[in-house]
Amino acid sequence: MHKLTLLLFPLALTACGEGSVVDENLKSTLRQSLVASCTATAQGQIPEGVSADVSTVCTCATDKVMAEKSVKDLVANPPTPSEALDKVKACISEIGPVTIAPPAE
Repeated sequence: MHKLTLLLFPLALTACGEGSVVDENLKSTLRQSLVASCTATAQGQIPEGVSADVSTVCTCATDKVMAEKSVKDLVANPPTPSEALDKVKACISEIGPVTIAPPAE
């Protein structure tokens, strides 16, 4: 996420209460950013031959993280890698196992 955006989040949050239109817009923007970050990170870490719906898993994990925190909390304390990984693992178990392609001959 852009540094300027991160700097503006706390200012906007102090001007608007939880649940306001601005708060919902921030929440949507933050959600998009978290999903994109998760997807980009995951794409580079999936071993060759393993197939997983990264977008679905990352969307699920982001929703789990966001369900536990307010927008103000998410901006002040973004999810840690271990917290995010716990949510990813939970989503993989809910969505179903990843598939592994047979070895090339």
